[in-house]
Amino acid sequence: MNRIRSIGNLLALAGLVFLLFLFVFAGQLSVPAWLQVVGRMHPLLLHFPIVLVLISLLPYWIPQEAAMEKTWELIRLAAALSALASAIMGIFLSVEQGTEGTSLQYHKWSGTALALIAWALYSFHAQLMAAKASLSKGTSVVAACLLLVTGHLGANLTHGENFLSGPIFGSTKKIIDPEQAVIFPDLVYTVLEEKCGGCHQAGNQKGGLSLVDSIAIMKGGKTAKALVLGDLEKSLLISRLHLPLSDKKHMPLASKPQLTPEELELLQAWVKAGAPFTQKLRERNSNDSLRLAADAYIHSRQEVSDEPVYDFAEADPATIQKLSDNYRVIKPLGKNSPALSVSFFGKAMFTADRLKELEPLKKQIIHLNLAKMPVTDELLSFISGFPNLERLNLNYTDITDAGMKQLARMKQLMAVSLSGTAVDADGLLTVGANPHLKEVYVWDSRIAANALTAVKQKYPQLLIETGFQGADTTIVTLNKPLIKTTEGFFKDTGKIVLSHVIKGAELRYTLDGLAPDSSSSLVYKTPISITKNTTLQVKAFKKGWISSEVVKASFLKAGLPITNTTLLQPADAKYNMGGGKILSDLDLGDQSDFSSKWLGFQKNKASVVFDMGASVQLEEVLINSLHNTAAHVFPPVVLRVWGSSDQQHWRLLTTHQPKPPAKIEPATAYLYQLPFSSTNARYIKLEAEPVPQLPLWHPAKGKPGWFFMSEVIFH
Repeated sequence: MNRIRSIGNLLALAGLVFLLFLFVFAGQLSVPAWLQVVGRMHPLLLHFPIVLVLISLLPYWIPQEAAMEKTWELIRLAAALSALASAIMGIFLSVEQGTEGTSLQYHKWSGTALALIAWALYSFHAQLMAAKASLSKGTSVVAACLLLVTGHLGANLTHGENFLSGPIFGSTKKIIDPEQAVIFPDLVYTVLEEKCGGCHQAGNQKGGLSLVDSIAIMKGGKTAKALVLGDLEKSLLISRLHLPLSDKKHMPLASKPQLTPEELELLQAWVKAGAPFTQKLRERNSNDSLRLAADAYIHSRQEVSDEPVYDFAEADPATIQKLSDNYRVIKPLGKNSPALSVSFFGKAMFTADRLKELEPLKKQIIHLNLAKMPVTDELLSFISGFPNLERLNLNYTDITDAGMKQLARMKQLMAVSLSGTAVDADGLLTVGANPHLKEVYVWDSRIAANALTAVKQKYPQLLIETGFQGADTTIVTLNKPLIKTTEGFFKDTGKIVLSHVIKGAELRYTLDGLAPDSSSSLVYKTPISITKNTTLQVKAFKKGWISSEVVKASFLKAGLPITNTTLLQPADAKYNMGGGKILSDLDLGDQSDFSSKWLGFQKNKASVVFDMGASVQLEEVLINSLHNTAAHVFPPVVLRVWGSSDQQHWRLLTTHQPKPPAKIEPATAYLYQLPFSSTNARYIKLEAEPVPQLPLWHPAKGKPGWFFMSEVIFH
């Protein structure tokens, strides 16, 4: 027995040292093939420490005969050795598979901690038995709880998120409204979340691949790109779906639920169409292949789902229809449910009165999304009067700590999002006093870590999600600099204000079209004064960090005043909000939202006459247009500018043929600068011809393209 004990002690100590070494340096290791085989035995071996550790805890609760002590010592030794071996194999397996995410990290921490406790229970058993019963029993309870947590996290990694709790809590099937559905979040991501989310979410990223958003998908995994726009063969996301079930690289795994034909067709049509992330489904033509695939998928999901039951009556449908528009979307939370979800879009279209117009629906509103709207503390007093509001999104609004008093008294509020706001720790202490509140989200905040810890200690039942906070050993890319001055026009002189969310970040900028660098570019210290058309490029630098991406913004000096604008041919009815006034309102428009502040032409060519009010000397015209090839928005075939003094006799001033794109490109606004010989004219006519047929390389080849413009400037 003494020989066994000696060998066991040496093995346990060596295993402990080796485990700690792997725990610290796993990210820098490469596992050879023969050790990969050892790592793959982790799922087989892990069942032994589960049973042995639980059995080894019995002596702390049930008195044992002294004659059995040697047997119990062997059981404790076996439990310690098997726990250490299982943890070591688990680290080998994680390095080989390249798995990332929070679930893996928590599983790694808890598995290592369990192995340490199993070793301690073996090595210091005599001391524990001699101590107070509360200490030995408490240690055994901690070991049992840690065993359950480790097993739960391991099940999540192997079988997907919430594998253990799934049968108890079930899942709610998402209700998709085809009239309001946005292609990626409402359709594509729903498929990815249901069929791929168990292995490729933020918490569990097998192969280093996350499918939670556009940034993660375009980044891809450790082996290849998950998505190549318009190319099914090169997109790993699609090619892995078509592998035989017997192939170990087939996705989802053969043991998991496979994609239905409708789901597979939707993903393929989405990739073929250039993978639009923000486009609404109904913005695509009725015979578009992606729209047809999406409609078939939505139809296949239409069945009664479990929904919360509410005791209030449904709102008047006529009132809902009257109040709902493109910038205030009102939707039922589920089929036949009286509960409503309200989301506001378009910061320029938001007013306090538009929020207060929801008064007739305040009993039915359960979810309210006001993210990025100019909401102030005063409006929170009105919102607090929504008696059944459960979820409130106030991300990047203008609220402060003072407004939290209103939220603290809301009796049904369960979750509130305060990311990117001025709410500080004092505000969290105030809103945390709401006994019904369960979740608070404060990503991108400047709340000190010690202040957050104090709030969490005071309200332990409250989940406070702060997002990634970094670590001393992590080199992180800096956030993009913030250009606080609104991009667009200025009249005589302008001031550009810059900032950064990371304290101490150095901002370097250029005004000459060159990308800024860390040595020769200008350092931002005070607001930048401009007196002419300026394209600003700014980049953030900080020691110990990876420099940020370059952020660009254009500032244009307002041109000659325009008395009147006449559209000789109308824009498309869907993209004609504001008519010709949009072209001279000193608003460049939002390239991510072309439903407003832009004129869109497809059937008709753009033909516009500008009346300057009197004869003026002209030398240049600037035309702000939209390029969004994935959404069929292309540069025009040709631009022509004509001048006249009486609208009867026109003379051609200049012609320009933009270079057509050769591939799907990110959405961007492009300013055409068309100089011409100095001329005197009162009337200027601008003509632009949309692309009659999309090119052969485009997923919608042969269909007519669009031309969008939002501002015309004369110098």
